[in-house]
Amino acid sequence: MGINFTLACRWAFPYDQGGVAMYNYYLLQLLQNKMDVSLVSSKNEENHSLYNQMGISYTGISASLPEIYWSIAKNEFIKNGFRSLQDWRISLAMAKVLEFESPHIIEFMDIHSDGYAFLKRNHKKYRNSKVIVRSHTPWGLLRSYYSAAERQGVDGFWAIERENYCFQSCDAITTPSQDLKINLIKQYKVPKEKITVIPNIVDTGHFIALPKNSENQPFTILHVGRFERAKGVVTLIKAFIDFAKVQKDCILINVGQPRGSAYEDCHELLKSANMVDKVKFTGFISYKELPRYYANADVVIVASEIYESFSYTVAQAMACGKAVIASEIGGISETLDYGKNGKLFKPGDQNSLYNQLEDLLFDEKQRIKLGENARLYAENNFSITALQNRYIDFYQSLIN
Repeated sequence: MGINFTLACRWAFPYDQGGVAMYNYYLLQLLQNKMDVSLVSSKNEENHSLYNQMGISYTGISASLPEIYWSIAKNEFIKNGFRSLQDWRISLAMAKVLEFESPHIIEFMDIHSDGYAFLKRNHKKYRNSKVIVRSHTPWGLLRSYYSAAERQGVDGFWAIERENYCFQSCDAITTPSQDLKINLIKQYKVPKEKITVIPNIVDTGHFIALPKNSENQPFTILHVGRFERAKGVVTLIKAFIDFAKVQKDCILINVGQPRGSAYEDCHELLKSANMVDKVKFTGFISYKELPRYYANADVVIVASEIYESFSYTVAQAMACGKAVIASEIGGISETLDYGKNGKLFKPGDQNSLYNQLEDLLFDEKQRIKLGENARLYAENNFSITALQNRYIDFYQSLIN
């Protein structure tokens, strides 16, 4: 029997290039020759063009609040109210499309609980579709890692309650790590039998080991991701300053957009240490260009101090054959096979990070070996080839 599969998420590649959007794109690629797949997402011509070229049905929805709503929101209470209203409008628009199409399987993300309206309107006993929630990292788990100021305009009313409703009402949940499964069981009281662990997918044909532009370059440290406090950037900068005092010929490259006050705080630290010229902030770098940045790095650092169920930065760096130093938080240690294919350090501990950096600086053979092992592990555990049967078998088990 041919299976009709619809993925429903407001974020889609190439317009969106975060971890959730990348997962969605890879999953559709993985399934498109095995099932009748379609995508319901926010309306965007760039996305529409790509998925039409791929032969994947794309339905774009327009349900976001007009910008004027956000321009009049002057405090957290109003912003959170507007956020909840917008989330409901998007969720409802998706529900109406899915009710009309009625596919065999619908997969939602836990991000913003896009499945809430559909599950609320279509009780399990009466609906025709099997509903999966792909949990990347629910807000109920992330919320405690952010300060009240950082949550402004993000912490929508009833967000956690909606997440819980979706987890309880769906037919199945998938997570990219065992650690997240344990947390969902603990925090949301989800039965363990309802949760299946399948890693995120990485395009190991795009993220490959490339030669450096030049062998005569400084020792290069790379950080990829949002430059914000929760990503551990202050710890990273402090450790780098200590490192650069000893290793004069080194640079740090930050790929990603700065957020909040972290950039100003870190700039002041670098200015005080007279090291502003040793650190480069590239801003946004496209998906197409990313492998070249990994190629020119000697070490990739993921210093996150916020829960992560799976780190795409870690996995991409591994696929590019790079030695990774990452904070031991959430599912990151699983991504690195518990430190067998990279270095782990205690989140927020600049001395621990410094020691791991120094270790890899003076041991080139270890750097190369870690990179080779990481590439092999990524191919065997995160590639489309490695994961295709696991995903398909899981979906088929729901129908059967």
